[in-house]
Amino acid sequence: MTASDLLDAVTLHNLVELDDGGCGLLAEMIDIFRDDTPHRIQDILAASAAGDAESLSRAAHALKGGAGALGARALRFLAADLEALGLSAVPAADLPARLETCFQESLAALEAYLATIKGA
Repeated sequence: MTASDLLDAVTLHNLVELDDGGCGLLAEMIDIFRDDTPHRIQDILAASAAGDAESLSRAAHALKGGAGALGARALRFLAADLEALGLSAVPAADLPARLETCFQESLAALEAYLATIKGA
């Protein structure tokens, strides 16, 4: 996926503007995303493995909110699908790889975006 597929440029721009053109807020949010998202993914996978649609929906909602606040568009869309469709959203065997790949690609794109701001 390209950066434009992965990230919401408007959200990222707004975060930089909230910080008066700086990158401290964005850097802090990326750190939180890096630390928090694996736990959210584990919650989704545990709920999926347990067949607990309600817990899966709650965990996906939390991931959707965190990803959306940071502009991680592709991960937000995946989480929204999981929230809405629950256990029928994706085959259980495919879920861990899809979540992890989307998270890692989103994180790399966010870090690259941050690097361009720092270098500007």
